[in-house]
Amino acid sequence: MLISDILRKTYNIDFNNLNILECGSGPGPVLETSDFNKTNNCYYIEANYKDYKLIHDLKYNVYHYALSDTNENISFTITSHIGNSSVSHSEIHKQELLSCYNSTFTNVIVPAITYKNFIQNVIKTNIDILILDVEGHESMILNTFFDLDTSELPKIICIEVGYDWNERKPILLKLGYNLDFYEYNNCYLSHSTYNCNKNISNMNYFNQNNKKFIFFNKLIYENELI
Repeated sequence: MLISDILRKTYNIDFNNLNILECGSGPGPVLETSDFNKTNNCYYIEANYKDYKLIHDLKYNVYHYALSDTNENISFTITSHIGNSSVSHSEIHKQELLSCYNSTFTNVIVPAITYKNFIQNVIKTNIDILILDVEGHESMILNTFFDLDTSELPKIICIEVGYDWNERKPILLKLGYNLDFYEYNNCYLSHSTYNCNKNISNMNYFNQNNKKFIFFNKLIYENELI
């Protein structure tokens, strides 16, 4: 099930004319929000130039950046295992890629951009829904959100939980987000200042069916919402 389908099932909002950002988009044919494009303003950020080109060729509104905590060029590690390239792999993630997928790693230099710079100077609008999946660099990005006005924070966030959820979750809570539900290896949150109707029944369904997530015998999270 695509993230766009899950969002529709759980947040009773008008999915028209929203500003939606998918960061760490991956190859074009599997964009999690591609079906939102017809009725919303969708933006994509992808640091891997090969994946950026695929998305660009499909006529999506994509930008070749690594979302980060700087606006300078930075080192980006491309892995041979698709969808796992990152600015900052954790050691446990590297070991997983090596032992389970026999991955190779190539370092390249890419342009980086902060979330604040992106919304203020590139697209010049605030984001309603953020999908953030950058393979271990999430905490660095989230910490830059403390420089934003509350009005500039995304209303809804879908974030990959990942190996360092114990770092990411406290940052999100401090920023004022409420954990709504888990689905697979993602957590869905809404900001405490954003009043929207939620399908509690569907949220409970997802939570009950995602009590924990184990990946290659490693516990990624236990669902504290049930």
